[in-house]
Amino acid sequence: MINRKYYLEKIQPYLGKPVVKTITGLRRVGKSVFVRQLIEHLRNQGIAPDNILYVDMESLGFDFIRTYNDLHKHVTKMTDKVSGKIYIFVDEIQDITEWERVVASWSGQPERYDVTITGSNSAMFSGELASKLTGRFIEFPVYPLSLKEFKEFYPEFDGRQVLFENYLRYGGMPGLRMLDELKDETALPFLRSIHDTIVLKDIVKRKNIRNTSLLDDICRFTYDNISNPLTASSISAYLKNQKIQTNVQSVINYLSGLVESQLFYKASRYDIKGKKQLEINHKYYAADLGLRNSQIGFRSSDISYLMENLVFMELRRRFDRVYTGEIDRWEVDFIAEKNAKPHYYQVTASLNDSKVLERETRSLLAIEDNYPKTIISLDQVHGDGIAGIEVISLPDFLFQE
Repeated sequence: MINRKYYLEKIQPYLGKPVVKTITGLRRVGKSVFVRQLIEHLRNQGIAPDNILYVDMESLGFDFIRTYNDLHKHVTKMTDKVSGKIYIFVDEIQDITEWERVVASWSGQPERYDVTITGSNSAMFSGELASKLTGRFIEFPVYPLSLKEFKEFYPEFDGRQVLFENYLRYGGMPGLRMLDELKDETALPFLRSIHDTIVLKDIVKRKNIRNTSLLDDICRFTYDNISNPLTASSISAYLKNQKIQTNVQSVINYLSGLVESQLFYKASRYDIKGKKQLEINHKYYAADLGLRNSQIGFRSSDISYLMENLVFMELRRRFDRVYTGEIDRWEVDFIAEKNAKPHYYQVTASLNDSKVLERETRSLLAIEDNYPKTIISLDQVHGDGIAGIEVISLPDFLFQE
């Protein structure tokens, strides 16, 4: 079992503190393994096994827990005679009806309970829990493997380029490590099965979707248009042109399901000069390129879009917020903020063409503040930057600390 050190370091300061820890991420991204690593960490710190209670809602052993009251009774029964603080871990808590009621109750008894929960639906934490636990919970998103983590999982790959090519093709779902070899014949069926599980459990069942064929069409179209501005109207118009019956409201509902399941992340657009977030031209990025490639194939002609997707997901790991941007109608691929301080990024396959170089630098040079600006490309050799703009290759960027 390989430790997800990055996430362990982020959550450790909050263990035992009076705040509910919410671990989010799409199914099969490694949340359950991460929880077991947290439990092992507590035991290594001297916490007695009786003071740690783990509920795994994907295990038949906990099939008797259906409602918040069932969960409350189980925890009370298991810990009634245990003194001291009880560390509760509930995995995939969204499968419990009205779960937020018992979590809110526990959070009001911080001297007795320390609570960590996981979930595969982003809306449940931004809406349901937030209304009950204002200021008393903190979210820890878990993403598919970064390239640095991918290297830890696959030390047998010889050289950075081989590692990068496999990462680009198969993505970073941790379960791939169970396969004897990374190749299309085994990896793609495995990834398709994960994708089907996510669609069924976290979108179709939760949203009560009847037209699964339409959901599949919208999902594939969105995968096919990562890094392109999308609206429900444009998706609806395309599908109607393909003789697929739909309407804008259905597209909105299904698209929100894809985002809530965390198969996709939506990047809002930001006007740098006007200093305001825009309500149009959002972009959608795949949580994992392996899942995307399992649905629509891996095409070398998509390299620019795949690059942009990789950078977006890496920025989400490193920064608090990530937007797409514009200034004077010129595009800035990403504005990444940490502690309210921005870092501007452009992503391009190559800078060898003078017209491409001018296009990629003009928007960054038009930004008048002194915050960092970076261009990321596939080129391996760079000079000392361009007019104060850092230039870095994509693999070097992904391997940065």
